[in-house]
Amino acid sequence: MAVITLASITGAPGVTATAVGLAVSWPREVLLVDADREPAQAVAAGYLQGVELGGRGLGSLARAHRDRRPMAEELPLHWVDVDAAGDHPRHFLPGFTHPGAPGLFGSVWPDLATALTGLGSVGTDVIVDAGRVGRDGLPASLVQHSDLLLVCVRSNLRALAALRINLGQIQAQVEAVGASGEFGLLVVGAGRPYGVREIETQFGIPVLAHVAWEPRQAEVFSDGAPPPRSLGSSTLVRSLRSSASALTERIVRRDQVVAGERSVDDWSSR
Repeated sequence: MAVITLASITGAPGVTATAVGLAVSWPREVLLVDADREPAQAVAAGYLQGVELGGRGLGSLARAHRDRRPMAEELPLHWVDVDAAGDHPRHFLPGFTHPGAPGLFGSVWPDLATALTGLGSVGTDVIVDAGRVGRDGLPASLVQHSDLLLVCVRSNLRALAALRINLGQIQAQVEAVGASGEFGLLVVGAGRPYGVREIETQFGIPVLAHVAWEPRQAEVFSDGAPPPRSLGSSTLVRSLRSSASALTERIVRRDQVVAGERSVDDWSSR
């Protein structure tokens, strides 16, 4: 079981829609975390259409942390059950609700990251929407505890040029914190115009997943738009399911390598 963190270099590459779509498609129990440090409540106001959160989220979790309550025990009390009765229960930890809140969260990140990792022992995977990387990078503890750190990027020249400028900063942070997880790209709209192999060759890092570019269908996950009848058979949903399956299999292989059950070559195989 794993922590998968999604982030972006520039605005609007589809991080939130992809994170939500992956959580909806995930083949195991999953917790979706809104960890965007530019507060927008994008998931709560978008996909969940303003559902009542009961004051739960990162803000209430920070108050519990200040009261020195155990993070691992507190975490389930501050998330919202989105589909707790399904075959694969899905939960949501709402994000920041005030512009100044992220600046006061610094001491909470290490304990939160440790608690998210600990969910693996009870069979729950975690998908984190970390928003934009930002000038100061991502929270170090989040980077350190992520089994997969994926930078979401469009396949057009503008997006790839921005990635070229900022990629070194992210790689430096990954190395600085001694992260043991995998770092790679998640391409949104591969082939528009550059393909997965071209992007891998140019940047020298793997594309670990890619999802289709279908704006109308993506609005279901980003904005809570009414799902069209064709949503279930759309290219976007098929690609989300395929990516969720591929990432899950990659995590399983990684765990088997760590346990000595498979070789390192098996870990990186596609």
